[in-house]
Amino acid sequence: MEINTMNIFSNEYSSGIANNPNIHLITVNEWFLQWIGIIDGIRKPKTVSNYTNYYNKNIKPIIGNMPISKVKPMHCCKVLQNMSSTYKESSIKQTRVAMSCMFQYAVDNDVIFKNPVGKSVVIPTNINLANKDTRHLLLSQEEIDSFLTAAKKTPYYLPCSLVLETGLRAGELIGLTWDEIDFENNYIHIRHTMQYDKSRGWYFSTPKSKQSSRDIYMTVKCRKILIKAKEAYINRKKDRDSIFNNLVFTSIHGTPIRNNSYDIGINSICKKAGINRFSIHSLRHTFASRCIMAGISPKVLQTVMGHSDISTTLNIYVHIDNSINETEMKKLSMI
Repeated sequence: MEINTMNIFSNEYSSGIANNPNIHLITVNEWFLQWIGIIDGIRKPKTVSNYTNYYNKNIKPIIGNMPISKVKPMHCCKVLQNMSSTYKESSIKQTRVAMSCMFQYAVDNDVIFKNPVGKSVVIPTNINLANKDTRHLLLSQEEIDSFLTAAKKTPYYLPCSLVLETGLRAGELIGLTWDEIDFENNYIHIRHTMQYDKSRGWYFSTPKSKQSSRDIYMTVKCRKILIKAKEAYINRKKDRDSIFNNLVFTSIHGTPIRNNSYDIGINSICKKAGINRFSIHSLRHTFASRCIMAGISPKVLQTVMGHSDISTTLNIYVHIDNSINETEMKKLSMI
C-alpha cells in the first residue's frame, strides 16, 4: 500500500504528535526529510549540514528504504560497521550522534516506541589503524617554545599564541572581532563565532552553546599579544564594504583564515621546528592542560573553556593524569 507521506505529516503531525495509524509505515528516508526540515532554523546551519552529509553518505544507503518502525539496533550497528574501513573514528562517532538524534525525535513524537541507537550500538573496534584519530593533543613546553620560535615571522604566530593563552575554539578565533576585546577591563567577551559553508560562504553565528558565550580574563601575555595584533590591524589594508574589516585576524587578502588553513600552516611550522605536527585544536587542549597543571579547579576551567558539560572538562583531567602517570613511571627506569 502506498502511503501519502505529505498528507500524514501535514494533517496529523502539525500538533507535534503523529496519530495516524499508518505513520509507522513511513521509511527512514521520509522521516529524515521531515526531521531535517524541522531542525533547520532551530539548530546551527553547520550542524544541519553535517547531519545531512552523514545521513546521505552513511545512513541512507543502509537503512534509508526501511520502514522506520522496523529499524533495530543491529541495523544501526551495520551503518557504523560499514564505515570502519574507510572513515575516521570521529566521523563514525558523529554519524552515530546524527542517527540517534533523528530516531530520538521520532520517539519524542510517538512515531516509534524506542530509539534503536541504544547502548548496544557502539563504535566498531576494528577501525582501520590508518584512520584512527591520533592527534597530538598535548604539547610539552619544549614543543611550544620550538613552535613559537619557528612561527615568529609567520601570520600564524599571534593567533596561535592567543589560543595558548585563552583556549579559544577555532571558530571563536576566526570570528574574533575588536568589539569583543575589552582592553579597559582586561577581558575578551566571546559573543559569536564564524563558520564557513560552501553554499553560504562565511557567516557569523552564535557560540557553540549557551556556556560558550563567556568572558575570558586577559593575562599579561594575552594583553601583549592583542596589542601587537591591534598594531597589525591598524596597518592592515581594508575593504570599505567588507564585513570582515573588524576581525582581529585575517589572511593577507583581508578574509577569514579557514580552520584547515591554520592546520596546514601549523604543519608547515612543525616541520620547520622539527616537532610532531598537531592541529589548532591541540593548542586549545594544551591551554586546558596548563590550567590543570596550575591547579585551576574543574568548575572554573569548564567556564573558561565554555564547556556545556563538565564531563568534557573532566575527560581532559583524566588525560592529563594519565600523561603525568606515564612520565612519572618512566622515571623508574632511571633507578
